[in-house]
Formats: sequence, C-alpha cells, structure tokens
Amino acid sequence: MGLGAWWHDRSICGQVSTSPIPGCRRHRSFLSASMKLMTETPRDRGIDIRSRVERALERCLEWSQQGRHRKVLTEVERLLALARDDSFLTSQLLNWKAQALLAMGCAERALPAASRSWTLRSSPHACHLMASALHAIGDCDQSEDMLRMGTQLFPDAVHLPMQLAMMMADQGRLPEALDVLDRVTPEHQLPDDMQVFLVGLRANLLATVGRWSEADEVLRDGLGHHPDSSLLIEARDSLNRQWNRNRAEDRLAASWRGALSDLDGVPAEVDEAIIRCGSVMEFSDLIVLAARRIWRAFLDRDPVRVQTPEPWAAALILAALEVDGRPTAAAAVARSMAVKSSTVRSALQRLRNYLAEQDEELTRRAFGALSNPRLEQPQADVANPAKVIRFPEL
Repeated sequence: MGLGAWWHDRSICGQVSTSPIPGCRRHRSFLSASMKLMTETPRDRGIDIRSRVERALERCLEWSQQGRHRKVLTEVERLLALARDDSFLTSQLLNWKAQALLAMGCAERALPAASRSWTLRSSPHACHLMASALHAIGDCDQSEDMLRMGTQLFPDAVHLPMQLAMMMADQGRLPEALDVLDRVTPEHQLPDDMQVFLVGLRANLLATVGRWSEADEVLRDGLGHHPDSSLLIEARDSLNRQWNRNRAEDRLAASWRGALSDLDGVPAEVDEAIIRCGSVMEFSDLIVLAARRIWRAFLDRDPVRVQTPEPWAAALILAALEVDGRPTAAAAVARSMAVKSSTVRSALQRLRNYLAEQDEELTRRAFGALSNPRLEQPQADVANPAKVIRFPEL
C-alpha cells in the first residue's frame, strides 16, 4: 500500500498550479523565469514592442499569482494583436494564453493555443502545455508521446520527465514512473521548489512500491539540502505514518489468518468463494479476512443452510465493508460473482441482523479492517527492529 497521489494532495502540496510541476506550493520563480523568457526577443526586434510586452507581462504575472486568469487572458489577447508580426513574441504569448485557459479548466481551448505556439517555436513550455491539454481532454497516449518527445528534445527541461512520471503514476504504472525519474539528473540551477518536489515525488513513488528504505534515504538526502522545506517534512511524516500503518495492517492480517478455524463442506466452499470475490473485486487482504471471520462467527450462532456459496460470499464481503463504514452497492458485487443481487441482499440482511446484536466497539475490533482500533495502537517490532525506518530529527 502506498501513500496515494501525494503530488496532487493539496494538504501537502498546496493549490495545484499551472506551472510545469502541478502541485508545487510556490511557482513564483517559474512564472518569473517564464516572463523573462517571453520578453527575450531577438536583438533586431522593435524595442518599443518588447518593452510594452514586458510591462504588460509583469501585470499578467501578478494576476496569475492572484488566480485572476481571465484578466490574464484578456491582456494576452490584446498583446497578441500588438505582436502579430513577431512570431517569437506570438509564440510566447500563446503559451500564456494556453496556461490561463488550462487554469480556468478550458483544456479544449488551451490545446489550439499551445499547438500553435509549438508550431511557431518549439519550446519546453509549449510541450508541457500541449501535454497538459491533451491529458485534460482524455488523450493520454498523445500526451505521453508529447512528453517523451520533449524529454528527448530538451534534456535540460527537468519538468518534462517529472510530468511524464506523474502521469504514469496516476495510471498505476509506478515502476515505469520510477524508471523515468531515475534518468533525471537534478541540476543546481533548478529552482528550490522544483528540486524539493523532485525529491518528494521520488520518495513517494519508492514508498508506494514498497521500497521504504530507499524512500527514507531519498528524503534524508533531500532534507540535508533543504532542511527547512515544509513539503519534505510533511512527506517524511506522511511516509512515517504510512509505514507504521502498513506494518500494523500486516500484523493484524497475520493474527487473523493464524486464528482462522478450519471449515469443511459447504461452509468451506463459501470461504473459498469469499477469497475469489476479494480477488475479482481487488479488495485488500484485510477486507477478505474480515469477511471470513464474520462467516465463522455467524456460523457459530446460526448454522445456516447454504445452497449456493457465491451469494453468501458477496454478502459477507459487503458486510465487512459496512463494518468499516464503507457501504457498497450490492449489485456491483453480485455482478462480479455472477449471481442475483436480490439473493445477495437477502443474505446480507441476515448478516446485518447478526452484527446489530453485537457491541459496536467489539464488532470493530473483531471484524473491522481499515477501521480497526488495533491499527492505531503503536507496537514495537522487537522481533526485527532493523525494519523500523528512523527519520531524521529536525
């Protein structure tokens, strides 16, 4: 179990921005550099137009940081008319237009602006904006192709492989995302925000695939270079909490698995069907084990006659989810087991009646998976203390 989409979590990363690294807390340095790039026109361009555009983009920079993207869009449209004979300035202004439109949630309108900018003058920022727009409208394949091409054309544009890695991670392609990041060599001239985000992203992905010690090492190194980074401090704390949670879940699962009594006959068939249902629906081991424990406890009180195992298996999975406070549609689980939802609901009601008779707190301790109080109790791993990751103290 990993940490989730850490790079998109506003509680950690702040407001998602339209900078090259979505989710960076501060993007002032990026926007300033972007504005500077957009006003670096060739020497033979008119100094008057260049200075007017520069002054206007200073206002756009402030508006963008304030979230006044519609104001930016209006000003950029005016500047585009002013610079219509200058392909260089036009290309840069189109980047600003695409960026404002993306921030406003108008990806369909942003794509033509970014594409035209790319046609006039290929740049890392135009590549980033095109890929972002393509991804936003659901064309993930073309977005990925764009980022791969940009990574090859602009090897110094670190934000492009980072964007590619985040896209892959969002699709569950974590090993591929790590391979992309492993080829990124951070440079000292990178803005601090981007260096910090790169460290946090790599550590998160490593933890998500279970490479906890490597994630800890990456964070240690990152905090050594950026000891005051709130982003890395929060990432460290998040990693620490999740590591402890995972170990607690492993302990609980091992305890439950070892305490399961043997079944035979039809009850054993129901038990096997629970495992199949959990596999098909991709439920966690704890949910499956909780359903199997409910089944045994229910049988001790009511040795029910079961004609078909699958409906009861589906009902037991649903009951386990409800104990955790996560009720799920019976029809969806019934379909996964190719049984009638009405039969599943009938079995589920009998299980609900049984659970309602029990003490609520004891029910959570006996059958709660993700909500089990035992998961919140710290326990020292005296058998193998080497597994405990010791994070640096700040």
